[in-house]
Amino acid sequence: MVFRSIKSIVPSLILCALIAAPAQAQDEAPAPTPEDVLNAAPADHWLPIPVSDLMIFTLPDDEEGHKRQAVIQLIPTEMSGAHVRNVRKFAAQRWWDGTKIYRVAKEFVTQFGGNPDNKKLPNNLATVPESDYFNAALGTKRDTDIAALDAAVAYSNEYQGTEIRPLMKIIYESYGSKVGFGAGWPIGIKDGKAFPLTCRGALSPAHYDPPDAGTGAEISIVTGEAARSLDMTFGMVGRVIDGLEHVTNLPLGTAAGGFYADKSQHIKITSIRLASELPVAQQPRYEYLASYSPSLLQYIEAHGGYGNICTVPVPIRKVAE
Repeated sequence: MVFRSIKSIVPSLILCALIAAPAQAQDEAPAPTPEDVLNAAPADHWLPIPVSDLMIFTLPDDEEGHKRQAVIQLIPTEMSGAHVRNVRKFAAQRWWDGTKIYRVAKEFVTQFGGNPDNKKLPNNLATVPESDYFNAALGTKRDTDIAALDAAVAYSNEYQGTEIRPLMKIIYESYGSKVGFGAGWPIGIKDGKAFPLTCRGALSPAHYDPPDAGTGAEISIVTGEAARSLDMTFGMVGRVIDGLEHVTNLPLGTAAGGFYADKSQHIKITSIRLASELPVAQQPRYEYLASYSPSLLQYIEAHGGYGNICTVPVPIRKVAE
């Protein structure tokens, strides 16, 4: 008799559960998407990228007549060294115009510059020591922004009822460095020295055997995660913030290392210009999400919170003209 009572109750329990399930699902707010987080970020947490730090990289139109243009952000002068000063000189003198992309290695780098043509270098370039791969200003900015972020997160957790986890519990690092964001840049610190991380989209000057650190005439645009191994070995001068597809969706080089086997395969660069040289109406405007914004952590969390610091780049958006 007891058995029959339980048996008769079970279908009712199942029915109640089925009825209650949708209501419970409606009560639980869905996790925010990355887009939701960005839309909710405070307006004053979006900071302008100075036009003076931007370069416009232009290739010939594609076969269908579509423009191929990438926008590069250089590391600000106060947080960079001789490599970036040289890069600004190359662009100002329009030295790269007509030079070639001569290497496209799958999920590694797209490399360009004057090497295939042995183009004469400008006379006023700075000599770049290997010590220029590091910059104390980067470390100072990283520490300042992380301190501000920690304070903002603590305030939000205590007074606004949020549960934002600390940055380093969300992303993990596997290259033996302390990491963090400063001024919107991913920065590492090892043995007390700070350096920009070589994430996807980064511009890394090519060089030959140490102590040669290169001039900046030859540059590799990083197109894959494997290039993190270049940290502290090749330096970094900037990153592509828009149009990266135009330098990644190119024919792959078939020779060793992804170089083009024949010069006829080289892709001619139309121009590389400092954006500040364009008419004001044509100068692009971009903003980045502040490194001290709790929204940055929420944005990373909305992506799943997995990977290293390069997995989810700092959000950058184009400002409507």
